Amino acid sequence: MEHTLRSWSRIIGLDLSKQTFKGCILSGENFTDREMFDGRMSQDSGGYGLIRARIRAGDIVLMEAGSSTFNLARYLTRESSAAEIVVLNPANLRIIWDSMRKTDKSDAMKIACIARDMRPEAWPTVPVPSAQEQAERSVITQHIFLKKQENQLFNRLFALYNSLGYPDIDKARLKEDLDYRFELADELLSVSELSLTNGMMLNDQINLVQLQMENHEERLRQICLDHPRQALSWLSIPGIGLVNTATLIAYIGDGSRFSKADQLLNYAGMVPRLNQSGTVDIHGRITKRGCSAIRRNVVQGAHVLMKMRVQCPLTRFAYRKRQQCPFNGKVAVAVATHMLRTGLAMLHHDNALYVAAVEDNYEKLRRKLAEYKLKALASYLPQ
Repeated sequence: MEHTLRSWSRIIGLDLSKQTFKGCILSGENFTDREMFDGRMSQDSGGYGLIRARIRAGDIVLMEAGSSTFNLARYLTRESSAAEIVVLNPANLRIIWDSMRKTDKSDAMKIACIARDMRPEAWPTVPVPSAQEQAERSVITQHIFLKKQENQLFNRLFALYNSLGYPDIDKARLKEDLDYRFELADELLSVSELSLTNGMMLNDQINLVQLQMENHEERLRQICLDHPRQALSWLSIPGIGLVNTATLIAYIGDGSRFSKADQLLNYAGMVPRLNQSGTVDIHGRITKRGCSAIRRNVVQGAHVLMKMRVQCPLTRFAYRKRQQCPFNGKVAVAVATHMLRTGLAMLHHDNALYVAAVEDNYEKLRRKLAEYKLKALASYLPQ
């Protein structure tokens, strides 16, 4: 909804940190009068209640996206009389990032000035997710954290063996076989009590993380089961598995807020950097300024697809790209981009299924559902 300056009674800018906030209220003619206030980021009279008490009917409230922003935005939308609650993308707030003077007070004032000095269509707004969407996204970020932790622990274990003169151990088996990990430690690290103790501790930590990841997979399955038709659309695409499907559901939803694929690619940070000089436009690497969870997981899915032998439009696209470019990383990004475009188009067409899944009468898709323990989704397949 477009606004003119006259449609707002006042402008309130909020700069939020983990424990406190600073607020700036612009009022009067041309919004030149300024009033500051502050409080705690807590759900009591000195926190959320204080902000709500400052808001009047007809006010517009702007704040940066952060760890606690969305919860506050939902609270103010529900409990306050504000005309509009706006969340801004901090990565695109150049008025703040380019500032020589950065304090919470000055940042709150600059956020308020965005509504005063910029047209609404130029604001770098961020949609406020529902409580369920935010909970689903926290599941994805936790899974990514656990996966990184597992990789770090294995790298430390490999480094320990390498330091003792064993660089050729079977890494794949070491990752998959619990008994082999402990047997190898007993056999190769027993020359030093300290090394053996270190190796056993690393193995115990790996086991704990892997157990947490197994339990976490149930949450990923639940996200898919809560959105069955969206899950089927994504899973029907080769290279898209359980983690990818849950990630794409959590961050993209039904795809309705992305009218074009370019908007989704920009949201995921998968559009190329553009350097312009005169009449020359140079396209560089992708910006990586966007949703890292989508970008990380879908690129990994692209690497999986590039190794598949199945014949479908996506694998043929990947083959053509490999013929044109020798760098797997660049090819994976191109394939991941194509996968996102394809998936969004399917969501926009009533959660359609990928053409290859339809052509083989859903047999491969059924096997995929069984592999990921999602057989319940098969009941939503066309008869």
